[in-house]
Amino acid sequence: MADEEYLRHSRVAIQEAYARRDAGGKRSLYAWHLPENLLMQYRLNSEMAAALKRAGWSDLTDKHCLDIGCGIGGWLRTLLAWGSVASNLHGIDLLPDRIERARKLSPNLDFQVSDAWPIPFADQSMDLVTANVVFSSILDAEARSSLADEMKRVVKTGSLILIYDFRISDPRNPDTIGINQDEIRRLFPKMLCHRQSLILAPPICRRVARLSPLLAYGMERCFPFMRTHAVYVLKNELT
Repeated sequence: MADEEYLRHSRVAIQEAYARRDAGGKRSLYAWHLPENLLMQYRLNSEMAAALKRAGWSDLTDKHCLDIGCGIGGWLRTLLAWGSVASNLHGIDLLPDRIERARKLSPNLDFQVSDAWPIPFADQSMDLVTANVVFSSILDAEARSSLADEMKRVVKTGSLILIYDFRISDPRNPDTIGINQDEIRRLFPKMLCHRQSLILAPPICRRVARLSPLLAYGMERCFPFMRTHAVYVLKNELT
C-alpha cells in the first residue's frame, strides 16, 4: 500500500477537484432531466446488467455489494430496484455532503464517509465491488494501486469487480486521467477481464441527444472510436 503521504495527497486533490467543479457550475451538466444524461445512464445500466447476467446473477437477493465513490447512492438504488436486499448494500465516499444526501434519500442503506484506504469492510466480505468514475479521479498511480489492492481484499473468491470509467484522458480536464485496459491490467493483473466501451463522447452526445436520443445512441453503436468510457468486468479467481 502507498504510504500515508501519497494517500493524503490524493484525498485532498480529489476533494479540491470536486469543489472546483461545483463552484464552476459544472454540476448542472449532470442534471438528471437532460436527454444526454438519461441516455448515458441507460447505457451504463444496460452494460452493468449484461455483466451481471453473464455471471449468472439473475437473483441478487443474497449478494453483498459495495459501491466505492458512491456519491448520493444512485447505483445502489438501481441494485435495490433490481432485487438486492437493502441490508446487503453498502456505499462509501470521501465527500461528507454526498453521504449526507445519500442517507436522506435512502436511510435503509448503509452509507459511510471513507476514502477507501483502507476500505472499512472485512476480507472477502463482498460478492460485488463497484467503482464508477473513481479511478480516473486518482491521479497518483500508487494511490490507484492501493485502492485496487483494497478492492481485491474485500471481494470474495469467484466474485466480481465492476469498474466504469473514462478510457481516454480529456486534455481539457487536468483533474482526471483516462483508465484504459492496460491500466486495469496493471491494477488487477491476475483477474479475468472483459471490457466493453460505451458512451458517445459527451460534448457530441449533448448536442445530438437534445435533437434525437435515438441518433446519439446509433452513433455510439456505429462508431466505437467515438466512445469515451468503458465498463471493465473483473472476476476474482484467486484462492
